[in-house]
Amino acid sequence: MTKAAFSLLGLTLALLVLRPSAMGAPKPSPAPSRDYITGKVTSGQSNPARSVWVMVYDGTNLKGRSLTGDDGRYYIGGLDDKTYTVVVRRQTSGSDLVSQSVSLPQNRVHNIKLP
Repeated sequence: MTKAAFSLLGLTLALLVLRPSAMGAPKPSPAPSRDYITGKVTSGQSNPARSVWVMVYDGTNLKGRSLTGDDGRYYIGGLDDKTYTVVVRRQTSGSDLVSQSVSLPQNRVHNIKLP
């Protein structure tokens, strides 16, 4: 074989190694969606609800939780696009102050008013 033939063969092999889909290999599936819910919890006359737990459930499975800050804000990430139950509690094992259904991605910002 000539030097040009070796170069062409090497280039072809390199392209096949770098692009496995060119050989009919399956393409990798896209990563699952990772979404979030954020918002503000208020009580009384729209005062921030400080240090309350906002918990996100998928059925009975806890998917995430956040303790509100001094401004009543929370953020829970790493969620899929689906419907969840959002629960607010004073303690993680306490009784529910509020329980609401939230669908992602439509309701990424979800403000909660305590009774």
